[in-house]
Amino acid sequence: MMWGDGLDYTEKEQKSIDKVARMNRFFDKVLMPTVGVLIIITLLFFIMDRVTEKWGKGANGESAAVSGEAAQQPEVFALRAKLLADYEKHTAAFADYGYEPVEGYAQDLALCKTVDDELTIYQFSDSALGDFTIVRYVPSTEKKAPYDSLSLTVSSETLLSVMMKQGEQSCAVAFTSVDFSSYKKDDSESYDTLMKTVSDEELKALYEIFETDIENLSKKCG
Repeated sequence: MMWGDGLDYTEKEQKSIDKVARMNRFFDKVLMPTVGVLIIITLLFFIMDRVTEKWGKGANGESAAVSGEAAQQPEVFALRAKLLADYEKHTAAFADYGYEPVEGYAQDLALCKTVDDELTIYQFSDSALGDFTIVRYVPSTEKKAPYDSLSLTVSSETLLSVMMKQGEQSCAVAFTSVDFSSYKKDDSESYDTLMKTVSDEELKALYEIFETDIENLSKKCG
């Protein structure tokens, strides 16, 4: 039998080829480089947070959704949204500031900037999940840090996810304030583990990197 590519295959052979092609497409979509595990966890946190905001109930039985002034977020989030929405207009400015598109992610827009050997910043934008930023710190071996990597994912003012990795072990906490004073109750055990190793100052420093990066990028874009 003659198949579409001009070569002769039996029906059994073509089925095997089709199966391999489907597997390749699956892995192209699912396997993501560098921070794949972190992206998956981030998306889970983000989706749960969105569901809670829309349909969840607070501890006092009131709806978790907010509106008006309570829904307003710090200016940096609106600034980030505008910058990512205007990416096509400011592609050259993004590149000049170190941001380049990266492939392998399911989001509509995925950008990465390598600050130095220890610090990498990712910017993601998605029509369904919104915008989020990952600040990933991997200390050099000379520093003998108590962890292999520390990542902060900033989705919104009320959803900041921190992941610490040490060898095969990892610890993730979803914070609900930009000063890291509150976190999701389900993460209390992970919070205790995290804070035995990482200080408030380290977390706040990562958040300040996020804010400063967005502000400086805005200046680049004019």
